[in-house]
Amino acid sequence: MQDGSRRGGWTRLGRALGFVALVWGVALSFVGFDLLFLRATGALLGNPSLAPGLTLSRATRESPTCVVQPGPESQSPPPEVLVGAWILGLTAGRDALARQHDSVDREVLARALAEVAPIAERLGVPPTAIFVPRHAAAANIEFVAFVEADASGTGRRLALRHGTQSCHLYKLGALWGYASLVRPSLPGERAVFAPEIGYHAERASLPPELWRPMVEATPSGASFQELAEGSIALTQRVAGRLQRVR
Repeated sequence: MQDGSRRGGWTRLGRALGFVALVWGVALSFVGFDLLFLRATGALLGNPSLAPGLTLSRATRESPTCVVQPGPESQSPPPEVLVGAWILGLTAGRDALARQHDSVDREVLARALAEVAPIAERLGVPPTAIFVPRHAAAANIEFVAFVEADASGTGRRLALRHGTQSCHLYKLGALWGYASLVRPSLPGERAVFAPEIGYHAERASLPPELWRPMVEATPSGASFQELAEGSIALTQRVAGRLQRVR
């Protein structure tokens, strides 16, 4: 009987370690995807006029997705859950922006989505739906509403199973992933979704020194390559911090 319990414990431990390895492996592979997506979307400028005057959207203010009872909300999820939620969000955001550009290989996008599918399954949440803007000129605005509406239920399920922090981290990742691909094409501008990124970062308990550099105006004389490398570094810093959360 004791041997059976011991074997069961080792099996559960093995599964947990396998999940951690999967999460960290996907996180590391994002550097390659970042570089590929950034090159492919270099000509896509998004909507620069939105960045300076964008205020917190009504969709963000009124979204109930991450609202849960005090129990789950007060809990601090383990690092693998936080990083997993962050990765799911990043993938959704990058896919949403990259998919608007014809130069991005659809097979690359499909592989990226396939890589994170096991993470969603392990966290017990559905994969994020693919974002398709109705009007290209309003894609940025539509994406915020898409994230906050949470049609796939990914964010809501994260909140219910793992607490509100993981839900806000997922939404933050989605907005961050999208904005990080637009950022290199907008020297001298603030990031798109700056207020929303700040809103979710604060509720995800992310220190200001990690997220503020992403939303502040970039140097006007910076090259695309410099801003791209900076965006990747900022993204990796967040993942590194989440990995150390206890």
